[in-house]
Amino acid sequence: MPAPTVTLQRPEQPVRIAPWRGPLHFGLLLFSATCALALQLCYLLLVGGLLAWIGWQFWLIVSHRTWAEWGLWRMLSELLKFVFMGITWGFMLRPLLPRSKPAKVAVQVSPATQPQLFELIHLLCWHLRAQPPVQVWLDTTVTVRSSMLGGLSGLLSGQTVLHLGLPVVSVITARELGGLLVQELSHNAGGLCTPLVHAVREINAWFFRAALERNPWEVYVYLTPQREPEWHHLWRRLMRSWMWVAKIPFMVFALAARLVSAATIWSMQRLAVRCCSNVIGEAMNLRMQQKLSLLRRSWEVAQQEISSGISQHHLPENLSLLMARHVAAQAKERALARADAGEVLAVKQADEPAAKGEAIVAHLSHAQPAASALRQFVDLSRQVTCFYYQHGLGLNLHEHRMVRDDEAIHQNRNEEEALLVIRRYFGGLAHPERTMCGLGSTPTSATTLSELKREILQVREEVSVWGPQFKVALQEWNQAWQRRRDLEAAATLSLAGFSVSRMQFGTRDASSSTLYEEASCQRMVMEHMEGPLQERERVLERRFAAALGMLWWSDPAELSEWLRVRRRDLTAWVTIYEAMSGALRSFRELLISFFAFQTLTTKFANVDDPSAFLTALQSVVPKMFNLLRQITATMDGAPFPFTDDGKTVSLNQHLMPMPMPEMPGVSMTLADAASMRGIGMQMASRTSECIAPYVETFLSHYHRAFAWLAESAERTETHFLGSLGFNTATEILLPDEFTTQRLGMKSRSPDAIAAWKPTA
Repeated sequence: MPAPTVTLQRPEQPVRIAPWRGPLHFGLLLFSATCALALQLCYLLLVGGLLAWIGWQFWLIVSHRTWAEWGLWRMLSELLKFVFMGITWGFMLRPLLPRSKPAKVAVQVSPATQPQLFELIHLLCWHLRAQPPVQVWLDTTVTVRSSMLGGLSGLLSGQTVLHLGLPVVSVITARELGGLLVQELSHNAGGLCTPLVHAVREINAWFFRAALERNPWEVYVYLTPQREPEWHHLWRRLMRSWMWVAKIPFMVFALAARLVSAATIWSMQRLAVRCCSNVIGEAMNLRMQQKLSLLRRSWEVAQQEISSGISQHHLPENLSLLMARHVAAQAKERALARADAGEVLAVKQADEPAAKGEAIVAHLSHAQPAASALRQFVDLSRQVTCFYYQHGLGLNLHEHRMVRDDEAIHQNRNEEEALLVIRRYFGGLAHPERTMCGLGSTPTSATTLSELKREILQVREEVSVWGPQFKVALQEWNQAWQRRRDLEAAATLSLAGFSVSRMQFGTRDASSSTLYEEASCQRMVMEHMEGPLQERERVLERRFAAALGMLWWSDPAELSEWLRVRRRDLTAWVTIYEAMSGALRSFRELLISFFAFQTLTTKFANVDDPSAFLTALQSVVPKMFNLLRQITATMDGAPFPFTDDGKTVSLNQHLMPMPMPEMPGVSMTLADAASMRGIGMQMASRTSECIAPYVETFLSHYHRAFAWLAESAERTETHFLGSLGFNTATEILLPDEFTTQRLGMKSRSPDAIAAWKPTA
């Protein structure tokens, strides 16, 4: 094999870093590959022989017996027996049937796009005396693996494919990446053993993949709906049991193949680890394996966060960095727990002799992250993450917000408690992004405790009457808001030149003008519903204000110690809540534009036309900054006294400590695509650094102020009037459940409400 054209200094002769493989290893490989292939053929013969036996028995019955000799019922029982055996045979044949390949959740890279990575791969293959892989794919898995191009059918060609998991790259160093690549590429350095190595690995992987993978019709059988008739449930259980029983012979063959290959696989892995240690040393190899074990655990945690994020419509935009943070947190906890053992280990590592092939990866830093070996690692990771959501999980990205690495992916504990307090006090009738302030006129009646108690009791009685109907109307308003948000995001993508499905939104075409028109219709729906909603919210505000008035005008001797403490800070929190409530309408518009902006920036790695992308950015970025100026002007002069140092600052300064950034100028005569791409990247980066923290901080503080006042009102009512128990019709829902749950009503089904449409 010709030496790679690299610019790094290296010896003229390759360094032997692959351990010697003797005849015993070759014999184990040949024995395991032969036995695994023989087990495949044996199962095929078993299935074929069983089919021949069933056909022979059926021919004997049909040709030698008549309906008159056996009778109708006996003949039908015999036919049903053959039907049962035929279906069972079909289930046994299923693992052997070809399955459609799933969409690749990966990105293929080339030497032109990733020259440093391919240079390293070719250098390692030259020292291993192995053929380099013909394809390199980047995906979201937590492994690095090589396989034959085309699976078992590619054994004759000898061409290999390398799959590199980006989460692995995000947690190891550049030198450890070289060792990990050597460990995997060493499987191709066995000469005549190489086809046998891949044959053993591919056949064992095929056995378990065929046994555990499910076709679409099998997935339907395994999925259990929430509500289904009892006989449907029994039928699903019967079919699942039938399938598993029919698969038992195949699973026995799969376990036999694994048992026969166990010693060979162990020997292959041991030789690969030795090859890695010959390059980076045993100590560094041990540290790398510890990181990979932590990475496998963080993959499970990341899956839980993704499942939770799907229900909340918040998805992390970069899975690699998400898992890297989890690995760092786990490593820190382990280091603190084993500080003494870590110090002793470091002393032992200092006396370790140099590895045989250390010079091969000497140009790779042991402190620099492995991501430095890949160009635009963050953009690649975002792109692969989006592929995983779309093709791996089947999600529609227009329905979810892609959360940046520096944002809070989930609500923290305090914010969760804030939303719980709000929904508990208002019985689920208060939307967390709507206000209960300034809707009604200032009361002119007396503020005696008796009048305030009467007001609260009257509102309680009214809410029990129209509460369920108001909840449905609030849900319809929320659905119109979400649909408008999705339409504006899709219109921005269409303006940037990306394809958008018109079937998803039910429009006549997918042009940006049509999508903007539909978004305007949804805005009109929201405006038409605003009056009826505020009419009921005005009633809820009367109760809210009366409860806080009881707290303020009551004699301190009549209050508990907890309420007296709350009364001291009441005016400060009311001032904050009033100021933020006044800006809430503009903030909701900012949320819509910011969602469109985030959806657009997630597609930056796939931009083909920088000018269209820049045009789409200019359609949302100035609008967001104008809305931000409106919000700050509305809250001008409002104080915020609850800082860490105890000094009172303005609310605007607390929410946005840094001034608004200056956007880069865009010339109409600019024709250079690289310049347009650079300006677009700069504009998106500056906007995100300013708007993203502001949105999160505003929401957090508004929910905090709302919940503080709601909890004070709740405790005041409980102190003077006792607790309020809502009936089953006034159920309490989380904000996300406004769009994901159906609201039960006593008088009629929610499906009968014309304006209510279940989410698909």
